[in-house]
Amino acid sequence: MKTEKEKMIAGELYFAEDPVLVAERKHSREQMHLINHELDGDIRSQLLKETFGHVAGKIYMEPTVAFDYGYNISVGKNFYANFNCTLLDICPITIGDACMIGPNVQLLTATHPLEPVKRNSGLESGKPITLGNNVWLGGGVVIIPGVTLGDNVVVAAGSVVTKSFGDNVVLGGNPAKVIKRIETEKTEEPLTIQRKKIDTLDRKIAQLLEERMDAVAEIGAIKKQTNTNVLDSKREEKVLDNVRQAVNNPAYRETIQHSFEDIMKHSRAYQAQIKGAE
Repeated sequence: MKTEKEKMIAGELYFAEDPVLVAERKHSREQMHLINHELDGDIRSQLLKETFGHVAGKIYMEPTVAFDYGYNISVGKNFYANFNCTLLDICPITIGDACMIGPNVQLLTATHPLEPVKRNSGLESGKPITLGNNVWLGGGVVIIPGVTLGDNVVVAAGSVVTKSFGDNVVLGGNPAKVIKRIETEKTEEPLTIQRKKIDTLDRKIAQLLEERMDAVAEIGAIKKQTNTNVLDSKREEKVLDNVRQAVNNPAYRETIQHSFEDIMKHSRAYQAQIKGAE
């Protein structure tokens, strides 16, 4: 069973009044008090490094800084934020290198159920926010849960960003839309472009594989309870047949099938760990 903290970070419904989370929020408020009352910028930056989950290099944030937990915030090199920055880090907030944030900016990963009974029950959830490198958010910008912005994105003051955008765009409005595209001085090499595409796809595949392993773990627990064999040849052949039918390009079919065979091999091994040696 996942803890409420694990559910929260994974973006699942969780109970916010869980004692562990209540204690961690209390600690984060103590850290916020120290950070926001520290007049020495260098000391304030050191406190931020000790509080956030990851800081790659130089960080400077004007007071006041507000966050839920702090440990879900990851910041790249040379980060600057102006006054009154709010980072609601129910889920991970990942900020790239050389990013700048104007005053009164809000990055909000937290959300609530739309159905009022469920919302009033105390259940909450969230979605991660990711900013690429060289992102500049103007004053009063709001980023809502689940948004990803690519590299070199500029968001005009007062905008509300409700969906994700790629690299090299200027955004503005509520909801924010592309105002113009930024012409970069240097065109990336074709190999670099394709590798970046693969990096993006790999992150998505890793997230899907993690969801698949959640299901694998549940199946392993059921098999242990019912004393069912880990290996189900008919089921695995059905999975491979589904995979073959899902692949549109025949040239890729064999390679993708072999990849899934390997995935199932490791899934069996994980289920065997759950069920015990057979």
